Amino acid sequence: MTDLQLHVLEPARNRNGEDALVPFLLGARHMPIRISAREVARLDSHRLQLLLVAQKQWALEQVPFQLVETSATFRAGLERLGVAPDHFDKDAMQ
Repeated sequence: MTDLQLHVLEPARNRNGEDALVPFLLGARHMPIRISAREVARLDSHRLQLLLVAQKQWALEQVPFQLVETSATFRAGLERLGVAPDHFDKDAMQ
């Protein structure tokens, strides 16, 4: 199996350009990934949409997708945007 690809989300999405998450996801297609949310200070709907779509795509391909080290602000952002704070914990593929 291919090596695990790691990405650390920035504290907030860069509103002046492409989120660094996009090129990471494109470059890591079909590979196991781990995304750390430890530094996230604010989760916006655009970034959440990227994560949800990626989670679904990796699940369809049966490739491990992990969102780890979720900060309290990340979990609060999930809840604020209508997603259960433990959403990414439930379906974590090991």
